[in-house]
Amino acid sequence: MSVIGRIRSVLPSTSSLLTKGLGLAALGMVAHDSHYVGKLQSDLYASEKDAASTAYYFNNSRYVSDMRKSTEAIKNLSYTMELDQTYKRFFNEGIGYIKGFGSMLVNNVVPLGLGLGAVFGGKVAGKASAIGLAVYGAYKFIKNFFGFGTPPGLKFD
Repeated sequence: MSVIGRIRSVLPSTSSLLTKGLGLAALGMVAHDSHYVGKLQSDLYASEKDAASTAYYFNNSRYVSDMRKSTEAIKNLSYTMELDQTYKRFFNEGIGYIKGFGSMLVNNVVPLGLGLGAVFGGKVAGKASAIGLAVYGAYKFIKNFFGFGTPPGLKFD
């Protein structure tokens, strides 16, 4: 056996490399999009929760049910402590990230499934998934590039 023959026997076939590469590229794109949306949703969710919590404690500090100075001081202290806290935002950012990441995975379920099939499928299933990915990618490119399926814009006369 020649050296080239030995190298070929160890390396996978070109079609297998192409299939696995296409699957990995699809999974990478899905993971990148999901991470990006997760970061955006993380900040949005935490900001919404902070705003709602701050509004609640502000309202609580402005309305007193009796004229005691100690009651007013306690309510003002709770509002000040709410403004100074950071632990709630930390947890809310984590919840928002998981929500955003998961929603984008669900949104990209077709390329995710086809990418997993291309990477982990056998010869036939992997090639079928890779062909499906190529068709799906071409469809998305043509649809988004040429704007097929989008409603017509405003008409200016």
